[in-house]
Amino acid sequence: MKTLQSEIERRGRRIFELVDKHPEPLFSKAGFYQRLMTLSMRDERFKVQLFRFVDVLPSLRRSREIIEHLNEYFSDDGFGPLVNAGVRLARILPWVTGPILRWNVSGMARQFIAGKNPDDVMPTLRKRRAQKIGFTVDLLGEAVVSEADADEYAARYLDLLEKLARETKSWTDPLGKNSELFPVVNLSVKISALYSQINPADPADAIAHLAPKLRPLLRRARELGAFINFDMESYAHKNTTLELFKTILTEDEFKDWPYAGIVIQAYLRDSEADLRDLIEWGRARGTRFAVRLVKGAYWDYETTKSLQNSWDCPV
Repeated sequence: MKTLQSEIERRGRRIFELVDKHPEPLFSKAGFYQRLMTLSMRDERFKVQLFRFVDVLPSLRRSREIIEHLNEYFSDDGFGPLVNAGVRLARILPWVTGPILRWNVSGMARQFIAGKNPDDVMPTLRKRRAQKIGFTVDLLGEAVVSEADADEYAARYLDLLEKLARETKSWTDPLGKNSELFPVVNLSVKISALYSQINPADPADAIAHLAPKLRPLLRRARELGAFINFDMESYAHKNTTLELFKTILTEDEFKDWPYAGIVIQAYLRDSEADLRDLIEWGRARGTRFAVRLVKGAYWDYETTKSLQNSWDCPV
């Protein structure tokens, strides 16, 4: 295990070396994002303030309000000369820097958000297809607070699936070789969007409410020849997500369906054991399924939550 860890760290350092060796041009959009992300990764305080600023930005209507918030979050001298110079410039030219800031933050969001509705998503997917890149699409938002919201999300997932299937009817796999394994239409589903009362201590209750919401979606995906991913969220939902995946895909209706997958987060201490368990389950089921291995997106959340409750950190 130590040898594997050393090799992972060696390769990780090499990736960072290559990124530093080939930076994006300073005044390009990619260069702006790269330097902003680099700064946020090196300075925890800056990262917190950056996310606070981005969170409030959509509600700010006038340039003056944007500059006031920028000044409030970043006027501290401890952020370095580049940030200080930017804040000073913003104060001098608020009518110019306000719109530029909004444009840049919106551009950064578009790196991760394909569109605001199914119709808006298609130009992005066509562009990726031209670059020979496949896709999996998810709905923004999770952790609904009522069953009315959960029902609405279930309907939106179904609507998105129908529209993706219709718009991509003539598409083939962008690499021309994986259509047997992965259909063109690939939809990722978060369970917290489909049930408002998930209790990590009672996975049986969650599964009893989630399975009826998921079966129509899986049924329609099977009819359309689409692929469904069970996305992974916070650690509290991990075991419920795994059990739900195994429970539904062992049912007679879906036991022989190969176009389903689940996400495993590499940063979790449990991941190796969970993968081994999935392999054993898959052997017993007897039908292929997919595992998408990701880094994981809740590192800060899991760390903070563990510190607050004096728990062992799961990442």
